[in-house]
Amino acid sequence: MGLDRTTIGTGINISFIESDKFKTNYIGVSLISGLNREKASKNALLTKVLKRGSKNYPTMAILNRELDFLYSAGIGAGVGKLGEAQIVGLSAYMLENKYALDDCDILAGTFGILGDILTNPLIEDGGFKTEYVETEKTNLINDIEAQINDKGSYSYRKCTEIMCKDEKFSINNLGTIEDVKAIDSKNLYEHYKYAMSSYTMEIFCIGKFADKKQELTDKFKDLFKDIKRENLESFDTQVILKAENKGEHIEEMQVNQGKLSMGFRIGMSNKDGDFAKFTLFNAIYGASPTSKLFENVRERLSLCYYCHTAVEAEKGIMTVLSGIEVDNKQKTIDEVLKQLDEIKNNNFTDKEMEDARLSIINSYKGVFDSSGSIEFWYLRRLLCGVMRTPEESIEIIKKVSRDDVIEAAKKISLDTIFFLKGTNLADEQDNTDDIENTEEE
Repeated sequence: MGLDRTTIGTGINISFIESDKFKTNYIGVSLISGLNREKASKNALLTKVLKRGSKNYPTMAILNRELDFLYSAGIGAGVGKLGEAQIVGLSAYMLENKYALDDCDILAGTFGILGDILTNPLIEDGGFKTEYVETEKTNLINDIEAQINDKGSYSYRKCTEIMCKDEKFSINNLGTIEDVKAIDSKNLYEHYKYAMSSYTMEIFCIGKFADKKQELTDKFKDLFKDIKRENLESFDTQVILKAENKGEHIEEMQVNQGKLSMGFRIGMSNKDGDFAKFTLFNAIYGASPTSKLFENVRERLSLCYYCHTAVEAEKGIMTVLSGIEVDNKQKTIDEVLKQLDEIKNNNFTDKEMEDARLSIINSYKGVFDSSGSIEFWYLRRLLCGVMRTPEESIEIIKKVSRDDVIEAAKKISLDTIFFLKGTNLADEQDNTDDIENTEEE
């Protein structure tokens, strides 16, 4: 499943990915900036306000009614980060035209709504509609405050913030409460105009577009023709290859279960052509159902409730995450490091390696299961500059050897340990599903 990519303006690219797996088509528009403390909150708020309404669709009721007429088409919005780049995203999904029971042009209608939201926002008195801005500020502040509720995610975030204290990666993707409070309708609108003129844009069209490529390309060119594009932002990610040991940090909280996060520098990033070596190492170590961390730290020794790795491939960092009883902290740390040494010292079986390889291959094949995962696969590869299809990556991972895995393991160094120490005074529901292993070859 290849990428057909064309530049249609200064810093604006459109990519078509043909797939016959879905009855729906998908269009995603990503505005990409360098992660910046001053802009993070504005970027996070911007998607929420844009989705509230545009000039031609000024309320959510009107917007949703029009989408219902288009066979329940949908509009999505969100903000994320890859390495030290922040992604402001708007997307649309729609039923393929051939499934309409009448002559409704679902694609054209949905594109019209998406384009209006993106380039024709609802403006009052020189700024966004104040009611919408204030409501969404409250929602964003609630989102920031709620980040502490998932203790596993909180521990992970605190570990990486300490680890990357003087690096842009430590910036919260949602910004800060203080920065959100300082936003008003006018300065958010000024930021919107800056983003539209200075952020790189990557557009993805996923589905059956073979006979619509030129039409959609022309529509997007026309959509952005009056926007002056200049002084585009860069979004390079700083990668530190060797850890500077920042020691152990402990924070107490009224939860039953301790959360241990161990941050490592992996000595490379996904910009490196041989990153597949680390990919297979990671699956053997902590990212697969048969990994050493799962089989030993959790199953054999029963030191934790869960134990796995989470990887920021763009940044070149790996975090081992585990939920433990407080008294098991040092034993868990020792065993996590022991299992790393086992791989460095060639103490892993052929079966462990092949099981891990199969797990990676299955995950690559799963990329095709949703339009969102396809978009994410190609977007992160555009950002790192190493473009491969999932099929090509499967062939590469098949060739990674035992010596390659050992070489990757020997580059890894421990940077930071963060422990959220439970005080056994409160009940807690653990939820670590949203800390995904984001590493991919």
